Amino acid sequence: MRRVLIRDPLFWIGLLLFAALMTLSVGNTLFRDGQVDQITNLYSADGTLLATSPLEPSSKHWLGTDRAGNDLLQLLIEGAKWTIGVCFTVAFVRIALALLIGVPLAFRGKRLYTGLRLLLDGFLIIPISLLALFILLPALLLTDPALIPSMSSRALLEVSVLTLLGLPALLLYLISETRQLLAQEFMLVARTLGGSPFYQFRTHIWPHLLPTLTIVFMQQFVQTLMVLIHISLFGVFFGGSLLLFGDGVAPTIFEWASQFGYYFLQFTALSWINHMFLVPAIALALLVFFANLLTSRLERAYRLRRQQLVHAPMQELAEAEAAATQLSDPFEPVRISTKP
Repeated sequence: MRRVLIRDPLFWIGLLLFAALMTLSVGNTLFRDGQVDQITNLYSADGTLLATSPLEPSSKHWLGTDRAGNDLLQLLIEGAKWTIGVCFTVAFVRIALALLIGVPLAFRGKRLYTGLRLLLDGFLIIPISLLALFILLPALLLTDPALIPSMSSRALLEVSVLTLLGLPALLLYLISETRQLLAQEFMLVARTLGGSPFYQFRTHIWPHLLPTLTIVFMQQFVQTLMVLIHISLFGVFFGGSLLLFGDGVAPTIFEWASQFGYYFLQFTALSWINHMFLVPAIALALLVFFANLLTSRLERAYRLRRQQLVHAPMQELAEAEAAATQLSDPFEPVRISTKP
């Protein structure tokens, strides 16, 4: 699988895009202290007022500015680490917890698995976005600016909720995959020879699960991003929603999904602000596209690898039969090439 991915240019394009976004975003935090330029008024050389925020795209501000005067290009660069980092963290923690909980349960009897499935099936009916909205709305609505909890506590709360909400489905999937591997003939031989469960997992199950988990990781990444987008449309932003003087709410950080929901709620009939929410919307669409691109390339590499494993024994058998028909001495040893 690694050989296929190394030779796949589309896989490297998607991977380098993610790396470039994270590098630019973290670099902006390290070298500019996470600052985003603000231009509230635009003046000419003689001091005449030309325009006020939100400014339309221009040569100085490629994507324009929002109502607060924030440069939207710099805003996207600063917020990339939050969007990618949160989705990456949630996907990674989900898989880690599913492995820690699911693999030991897969080695248990079928009765325990059946009971656990009946218990968790109810969580698969209700959409994750709806559950996240009901749980996070009262916890992240900040009404008093003087009593705002720390950013670390707010981020930890939302990451924990998003992780736990997506865990039941992933847990059932991982238990099912592990039990299918345990039913294979090579696992029956491993148990007959006295291999411990840890040895069976490390030697036989983990090499088979790893390619599947890389694909599942990207799927969980996209799912988390979609949940963030859905709840942002209802005014629940990552890191908290600050209640403004009136009926509106504002995000506390420049995370992409939060900015999309914030700008979408400001939708009016004005010329530039009417399309301002399209800036984070297009950025999110491209992020989902490249994440799905990585997923499709991983699935392709996994599929090609499985085809090679299936055809390799048949090819070796065909080589042996062809060599045997050409022997002058029937007891002459046959040399079989196992190189691909």
